[in-house]
Amino acid sequence: MKTTCKQNKILLFLAISLFSFLILASVSHAWYLTKEFAKELQEKQRAVDKNPNDPLTRFDLAITMAYTNKIPDGWTNLKKAVEIDPAFRKKGLEIYYNKAVESPDDWRIRFRLAFAYYFNDKKRDAIEELKNVLILDPYNVWAYGYIALIYGELNEVDTALGYTKKGLAIDSNVAALHLLLAEGMNRKGNKWGSIQETMEAMRLRALGY
Repeated sequence: MKTTCKQNKILLFLAISLFSFLILASVSHAWYLTKEFAKELQEKQRAVDKNPNDPLTRFDLAITMAYTNKIPDGWTNLKKAVEIDPAFRKKGLEIYYNKAVESPDDWRIRFRLAFAYYFNDKKRDAIEELKNVLILDPYNVWAYGYIALIYGELNEVDTALGYTKKGLAIDSNVAALHLLLAEGMNRKGNKWGSIQETMEAMRLRALGY
């Protein structure tokens, strides 16, 4: 009889644990490099390797890097696209605006259009496009991050902090978001908070986040 009670307790514990795991899994939207994203990165990189002097191919790779946590490499390729063809700023905007009209529900195209606006110094339009990304993909932490970044550049620090915190509420393990939060806190005069967030970003970056 004692053995049966113990077994029942174990089964109950396992059932509760499994239920808790399923609940957590259902509400967790943490970003990670999926096989799909990894394949996309490889395909975009191969396209650049085959045609390194094509600005559109560079831009395409750069934006994939922007939403797959390859931020420094993404900025490098963005700059390279304009170095190859200074007129690409306007060309790229026209290309991705038309693509967005043709495929309005493709968040990847919206992401590219946002950066095309940004590269043409149309930061408000870039923000609106990133908000369109969030309509299509509500748990896209990178869209939150870049919205925060642009608001910060517009000196709207409180709004930037708000979007950063929304991104962190989805995934607290993104080092880039902690760096954004650190910058916002520093600009608001919260030096200690800024130091703490910077240290957390460094810790996460060391772990590969």
